[in-house]
Amino acid sequence: MSLANKDNFIPNIKLNAIIRGTIMTLALSLILSTAAGLIYHFSSITDLAIPWFAVGVLAASSFLGSVSAGKNAGSMGIYHGAAVGIAFFLVVCLVGGFFLTGSAAVGVFYKLITTTIAGSLGGMVGVGIS
Repeated sequence: MSLANKDNFIPNIKLNAIIRGTIMTLALSLILSTAAGLIYHFSSITDLAIPWFAVGVLAASSFLGSVSAGKNAGSMGIYHGAAVGIAFFLVVCLVGGFFLTGSAAVGVFYKLITTTIAGSLGGMVGVGIS
């Protein structure tokens, strides 16, 4: 599907909304990771639940930060949200280090997909509530 006006696509992307959404996503990720760690520590949840907590934190953080970006942008929520999801993923990879083994590297692709889809959905919701 082609865009109606390809010349105006890039100027409609609001970088400020993406940066603010990414910062909010990082803050939410820190808060949710701490909460998940406390839940894990003080409950009888097994080690098998840790990857599910991690994916839940990534998805929830990306979604909520992208809601903020979509609301600030006011339009093109899917693009702003996806950009927040991808930026969040890249920051997490850089901060966490990209020194993963071959089997763990497969999980990186799924995390990229998770943050991008959650971000896209959050951006659309954010535009909807703006």
